[in-house]
Amino acid sequence: MQHKKVGIIVLILTLMAVSYYLGTLQGTQSDAESEEPTSFAASTIPSEELSPEKSETPPINTPITVSTETSTEASPTEIQTSSTTRVSEVDGMEIIFVEAGEFLMGSADLDAQVAYDNGVAYPEVPIHTVSLESYWIDKTEVTNSQYALCVADGACDPPSLNTDYIGRDYYPDPAFGDYPVTYVNWHMAHDYCAWAGRRLPTEAEWEKAARGTDARRYPWGSSPITADLANFCDVNCPKDHANPNYNDGCAVTAPVGSFPEGASPYGVLDMAGNVWEWTASIPMPYPYNPNDGREEEGGYQYIWRGGTWSNGTWWLRSTIRYRSIPEYWYNNLGFRCAMSDS
Repeated sequence: MQHKKVGIIVLILTLMAVSYYLGTLQGTQSDAESEEPTSFAASTIPSEELSPEKSETPPINTPITVSTETSTEASPTEIQTSSTTRVSEVDGMEIIFVEAGEFLMGSADLDAQVAYDNGVAYPEVPIHTVSLESYWIDKTEVTNSQYALCVADGACDPPSLNTDYIGRDYYPDPAFGDYPVTYVNWHMAHDYCAWAGRRLPTEAEWEKAARGTDARRYPWGSSPITADLANFCDVNCPKDHANPNYNDGCAVTAPVGSFPEGASPYGVLDMAGNVWEWTASIPMPYPYNPNDGREEEGGYQYIWRGGTWSNGTWWLRSTIRYRSIPEYWYNNLGFRCAMSDS
């Protein structure tokens, strides 16, 4: 009789485990169906893609030294407030210090390879070691009010459109002053950073600031996504692929710094979701080489980083790469600046 009871308990536990597994699988599939992997600048993807190395366990290569110095960087005009933060005298941006050293760049995720094979995103493999000099990076994305200072100073062109995705007077309305500026192309972002005494970050600088040195999946780590960590296409999102399982409180963009729980290891904010961000780097296959970010002007395309409010959870990974021609602008594309350590 005792053996029969044990057998019944084992059977019940087995059925519960199978049920849980199927429920998890169904949830994952539902989440994947909520993504919008081809919604951004699809027309800018060249027909000829560079093929990445294909391996289920991509190798970690020897360190590559990447120079962060650029000949076009203006002299910084910052006030030193601590050993790890600065505040710009020009636009009031808080800037975060990132120390020199190695970090792991790229992803070993098989789904990243699949996305590349399907023409959805730019390749993130193989994962490899990159060494960077120390540098500084903006704590948040550049805001409407900050960008307006550059426009008023005659150094920047106004955004290409003033309204946001849902038709609000986004750029000119002071109520949206602390929201990320959008509808700016690469040249406009480049001009702003030069005016502010900074420059666009290289792709490697952006990724290290976003994930640190431990190869984490997201800025906050590798723990699952929750609605208090980032702004993405949740139940409020006006897109067909809106995910009803999350409520981050935002339909489109959010004020910068709205998700402090999603900060990177360095305390940099908004590096997952809200808006895509321009970088100084042209698209190149991994492993990266010392030319990262040197092509400040004249590139056929430039890399975006960070995901956006209008995409689903897959696009929040710190390794995600997208790109377009420098003339491209849209309602989910902004930027942040960086500067070399001096």
